[in-house]
Amino acid sequence: VSGKVESVEALLRWHSSVLGFVPPDEFIVLAEHAGFIGQVTEWVVTQAINDLAFFQGHGMALAVSINLSAQDVTNAELLEDIQQKLIDTNAPQGGFAIEITESDLLKEPEKAIECLIKYRERGFEIAIDDFGTGYSSLAYLKSLPVNVLKIDKSFILNLVQQQEDQQIVRSILELAKSFDLRVVAEGIENAETLALLHNWGCEWGQGYFISKPLPAAALMEWYEVNKNTNWVE
Repeated sequence: VSGKVESVEALLRWHSSVLGFVPPDEFIVLAEHAGFIGQVTEWVVTQAINDLAFFQGHGMALAVSINLSAQDVTNAELLEDIQQKLIDTNAPQGGFAIEITESDLLKEPEKAIECLIKYRERGFEIAIDDFGTGYSSLAYLKSLPVNVLKIDKSFILNLVQQQEDQQIVRSILELAKSFDLRVVAEGIENAETLALLHNWGCEWGQGYFISKPLPAAALMEWYEVNKNTNWVE
């Protein structure tokens, strides 16, 4: 654990001039039902890879992860498209990671696993997002081609006060250790939570305590100010 910021997650936000702020859990579902999720994914992949190349070109050693749906992952053309974009922008493949939610993964686990194996064979890091909310993923964990578990924020937000959440999180950390998986805790909003997770051996954390979501330009400014901060001291 370095205590430094070494990776970021690409988040999609929609601020409509007519509708105002539209939450992603609403417009993503609409895009999937309307058959537009492919175009949304294409835009996110392109933007994230361009940002990765831009960060690296300006001396910011940050990896970038994006969220993919099971529908995205099972699209055979997407993997080739990602690799070609990385080549075209001279962005490091090792700096680009894939996240898929636990609940989405369990919709068609066999097919998703088969496709995720291809990503792993190409050297991409893969994380299970929102881990702990899918209820039945333990049966598949031994066969999932993943490197990282991301503990859902619902277990982290009240971690300091809730004994039950503490037991769940410590169990997930032990489980991950037995499978040689790294762990990211989502939803860290105070120093006490970060310190607790660090003491338990959680390797990575993200949340508003470190930074709220930022546009790329603002992230660059934030990084310059905070790149030498040790968040776990």
